[in-house]
Amino acid sequence: MLTTIHVKLDERAVMFRHGLPVRALGPGKHVLWGFGVSVERFPLAPLVFETLPEVRAVLPAHWFEEVVVSPGQRAIVHQDGKPRVFLRPGTHRVWKVDETVLVQLLSLADPMPTLTKELVAIIPRDEYADVLVREHERGLLYVQGRLTRTLEPGRYTFWSPPEERVDVTSVDMRLQQLLVAPQELMTRDKVTLRLSVTAEYAVLEPALATNTVVQLRDTVYLLTQMACREYVAAVTLDELLAGRDAMTRALSEEVVPKARDLGVRVERIGVKDIVLPGEMKTLLNRVIEAEKEAAANVILRREETAATRSLANTAKVLAENPVLLRLKELESLKEIAGSIKEVRVVVGADRLETILPVGLLAETTSRSES
Repeated sequence: MLTTIHVKLDERAVMFRHGLPVRALGPGKHVLWGFGVSVERFPLAPLVFETLPEVRAVLPAHWFEEVVVSPGQRAIVHQDGKPRVFLRPGTHRVWKVDETVLVQLLSLADPMPTLTKELVAIIPRDEYADVLVREHERGLLYVQGRLTRTLEPGRYTFWSPPEERVDVTSVDMRLQQLLVAPQELMTRDKVTLRLSVTAEYAVLEPALATNTVVQLRDTVYLLTQMACREYVAAVTLDELLAGRDAMTRALSEEVVPKARDLGVRVERIGVKDIVLPGEMKTLLNRVIEAEKEAAANVILRREETAATRSLANTAKVLAENPVLLRLKELESLKEIAGSIKEVRVVVGADRLETILPVGLLAETTSRSES
């Protein structure tokens, strides 16, 4: 019995007789004689194939290559210089009838090759980690849960097989604002008030800040809040209101060193608001009003004293200089005349002597008698 078999260029075949492999068939036309003849075809396009050892025994050795990939390795099958197949640990058979087919073994201990679109298409996503660390971030590289190093800004790719899982945690290094919500506090003199504080902080050491505390923001919040409570409890209300700068310095001295031990840099702490109860506001307003009124009275008395002293000095000068007193009288009359049409001054002869120059009145009298 004759059987005709046509094998295409992109495949190979194995002839079976009564279920046993007999020989390999290359591309072309094959005429098979006998009974119980069958054929198994193998397409070359997948590049990797699997079959029984008895079948591989009849295949020519130059048709395929047996590749062994150890647990610490991976392999990539290239064709025409392009990656086609990714191989995990195990024994694989690769068709080598195409001379452009090349098997590349990769060690997991070496850096991962640059990821191209072709590699991304064939490498399973659970085999590698692709990380982008931005300019304002730092990356913490963990291998099997153990911190290995800190990554600067850039793109990184790492082998991340199940037996050596890689993970990267990004840490924001930018300056952040923190508002400590108003809280009820009591001063040393038993005055209750509400105080709100603002703080600015940034991560200084990413590894320390991430591995020391669970929630960094909550920790800085708690440090600032406790520092506020301790300071307010140690001062009176007057000291608190009069010394905001002193409170800011005290909070900084308390919070900054503790935050630095956690890998955090506290840039600034400031008092935002101090809210007093309604009755305390009224009382303080009355105190301030009384203080201002007392200060105004002091200033008024000081000015009155200065004015009285000036008047006394002026009176003394005028008493010692009668002519100056007359000049002041004439100056006053002049000012009055500037406001009204006519001013008449009536004085006796004895009063003219105080107004006219000495001798002028006698000369006028002698002329009239002659």
